[in-house]
Amino acid sequence: MKEIFRNMWRRKMRTILTVFGIAIGIFAFTVMGSMSLKINKMISGGKRYITGQITIMPKGSSADTYGMMGGASFLALDTLNKIAEVDGVKAVTGGVSLALKEVDLNDPESQSMSFGMPATIEGMDLNSAFENRNWNTIDMKEGHMITQDDPDTAITIGYTIAGDNNLKTGDTFQIRGTDFQVVGIADQTLTGPDQYVFMGITKARELLVEATPFLKSLKERADEAGSLSEAALAALPEATRKEITEAKAFKMEDVNQMAAVSWEDGQDSDVVANRIKDQFKDEAVVLSPKMLGEQIDKASAIFNTMILGSALIALIVGGFSIINTMIMSISERTKEIGIKKALGASRKAIAYEYTLEAGVIGLIGGCIGMGFGVLLASILNSKTSAEIFMLSLNFLGGVVAFSFVLGIIAGIIPAIKASRMKAVDAIREL
Repeated sequence: MKEIFRNMWRRKMRTILTVFGIAIGIFAFTVMGSMSLKINKMISGGKRYITGQITIMPKGSSADTYGMMGGASFLALDTLNKIAEVDGVKAVTGGVSLALKEVDLNDPESQSMSFGMPATIEGMDLNSAFENRNWNTIDMKEGHMITQDDPDTAITIGYTIAGDNNLKTGDTFQIRGTDFQVVGIADQTLTGPDQYVFMGITKARELLVEATPFLKSLKERADEAGSLSEAALAALPEATRKEITEAKAFKMEDVNQMAAVSWEDGQDSDVVANRIKDQFKDEAVVLSPKMLGEQIDKASAIFNTMILGSALIALIVGGFSIINTMIMSISERTKEIGIKKALGASRKAIAYEYTLEAGVIGLIGGCIGMGFGVLLASILNSKTSAEIFMLSLNFLGGVVAFSFVLGIIAGIIPAIKASRMKAVDAIREL
């Protein structure tokens, strides 16, 4: 091993440039790979949850208008009650979701972009018997998950929410102008729930209505209409009566941006989803677990390609650098190889020496590249509210091993060339 380092040091500049080339590739591998690991972790957690339920969306909703008036509608309570009666359905629950902080167009900080899952309010129907098949509980760091026995202003917050806002159980947390009491902090999941604030659906609906001008106006009109007596209503013009009658039909219980359905034991989720779809095709969009799982797999494949792409960069840049260095080294050390063979060194010993030297070059470059990759990922993680890089020890160990193997593979051809040299031909150059 000492001789290997001595030979590397004899050609310092060439070795440094080769190591630098490998470090660039491994740096890219480390950064892109750790980002992909985090995203895949989130996707995996999302898939586990979403495939444990049948998801129902209002007809006309889309990814661009979800939860916003002017493009999306809501699932009425009556519709959810009818879905609950479909054969094979065990339970149905409505849901409300909105951003934790209201976007202020005059405040650049409130409009800042962030990687990963944004901080989100998740309204839960605590009286529903619904349970997700794959994820019906979350481990707690402190306190407990909110229940129907807690007051309306009780919330359970995700791990990242607690850290970003320096919160602990028992603290008061103001959300959109309303004070809530933290009764629990969920343990870290490295997925969506880390950025969730769980609250009862009643309070979540109130926050959503307050944040949506159309809904707020509709509710105010409904409250005014509810205070009118039948006699007073009858005395109004027909057009006004019609508007008030429509406003009176508004109910907070009908504000459901989505619904989740669980199925009975022994039932096929896709079959149950198709039954719901057939009966409510004009009112709702039904997404089966299988369909959503396939869509998530397609998204995951994109990020896995990122890992393969960064690995390919490391392979091309580092591999050719090592091959070039080792071939040049062998041509300069022909005399040395001839003397070693004349003294009895075998082909195997010569090949082993040069292959190991290439492996060591790859290992050094890999360690340097990985080190800078970890440093950059750590700095960026500390600068963002949500970690965007997942620095797994197994992954980092794999990166180092990959760089060593890369060096070994790149050094095989030059090493074989060196081992096949004839001692007589090599010594003639003395």
